[in-house]
Amino acid sequence: MNTRHLETLLWVVRLGGVGAAARHLNLTQPAVTRRIQDLERELGGPLFIREGRNVAPTPLAKACVANAERILAEISLMRIAASGRNTVEGKIRAGLSELTAMALLDRLLIWIRETYPNVVLDCDVDLSSRLLGKLAKRQLDIVFVPGPVSIPDAVKMPIGSCTLLWMSNPRLLRTHRRLTPLDVGEMPIISLPHDADVHWAMVKWFEQAGVQPRRISYCNNFSVTASLVRNGLGVSLLPYEMFRSEIEAGSLVVLPESPPVTKPEYSVVYLPSADLDILSRMAAFAREQTLFESAPPD
Repeated sequence: MNTRHLETLLWVVRLGGVGAAARHLNLTQPAVTRRIQDLERELGGPLFIREGRNVAPTPLAKACVANAERILAEISLMRIAASGRNTVEGKIRAGLSELTAMALLDRLLIWIRETYPNVVLDCDVDLSSRLLGKLAKRQLDIVFVPGPVSIPDAVKMPIGSCTLLWMSNPRLLRTHRRLTPLDVGEMPIISLPHDADVHWAMVKWFEQAGVQPRRISYCNNFSVTASLVRNGLGVSLLPYEMFRSEIEAGSLVVLPESPPVTKPEYSVVYLPSADLDILSRMAAFAREQTLFESAPPD
């Protein structure tokens, strides 16, 4: 059985179409179609059915995918062992939440460049819910996200947590006493969107105190949110580790709130594939890093 045919099968399944697989593999669509037809003749049945402009795998294709991934992963490891050097090449599609991108991406790019010089990292920075949806559809190979993961067969590895604190421009903070959720709820709040993990940490914090915030504005970008807070337009939950230097410089201040906000837990997640070796090593690298390095003062 031709391993190129197995690789083509995997990418048509992952990307949901012959055209997308052809672009990824740098082939023409007729070449991809011929490979699939050759594999269908060898396996004795159809592998895909057309659904509009895309294709869907048949039960036969689904049954073959796991074995194809295992076979290609083992072949990749054999080639590396035989050559005595790293021969992995191609593109890895990584999804990162904005916070993990800010905390980890520079180190990840350096590691990829030094460890896998023939690999290109294609990064997608988005909300975690969207990234996990893309991973489930095999549109991404690996993601770095907060919160729970419910994708069948996914490999999940914890990589740390961050400390969320209410922050504001110094001019907005007119007291040094401990602020309750009721006090914070009276202030103008800038939040990430409803499907962001930080937003739900805020919602739970207010719900546990039985408080309904008076005014909330929404922004889907941490950096822009921090800029709005810095300019005195509201308060927001921001990760202490990412804004420590601004707190120390006095451009942002931490609201002395009580009780503390629950820390979001972050994970690296991937689905077993032909790129299993590099994905597992990427996950191990991320776990070894100190994702959020600083602890807030007492």
